[in-house]
Amino acid sequence: MVRKPSTENERILSTVLLIFIIFFGIDAIFSLFFEESSRIMHYRMTLSFVIGMGIGFLFYLWARPSEFGMDRSIDILQRALTEDEILLLDIIRNSEGVTQDSLRFRTGFSKSKVSALLLNLEKKGIISRERLGRTYKVYISDWLKK
Repeated sequence: MVRKPSTENERILSTVLLIFIIFFGIDAIFSLFFEESSRIMHYRMTLSFVIGMGIGFLFYLWARPSEFGMDRSIDILQRALTEDEILLLDIIRNSEGVTQDSLRFRTGFSKSKVSALLLNLEKKGIISRERLGRTYKVYISDWLKK
């Protein structure tokens, strides 16, 4: 199975490589069937380039990221979470790497409530926490970012 490029740079590089592969492949096939006159060679090269560009453009469109990526996953998750968990998740999503203390101040929840909610989200695999001194930095899990 072919994996779609995950970044815009991979998408562009893959498209350019595909255009060159198609261009040289079609040109090689045409050279087998047509003689080497300058007029035919010009048309052969132009046709190979146009076909390569067309296939490259179609690949570029096919390789674009899904419109339903992270937002769709979050929408589905929000149906299974409590209102407090949704509030925390929205804050974490909008400011990646936010500290647990900052979440407490932004929400007005008690220290123990924030800790319990984050522990619950971490057990569900929705977030990950990284120790930072006496607090934690909170991140959205990688599977939600895709």
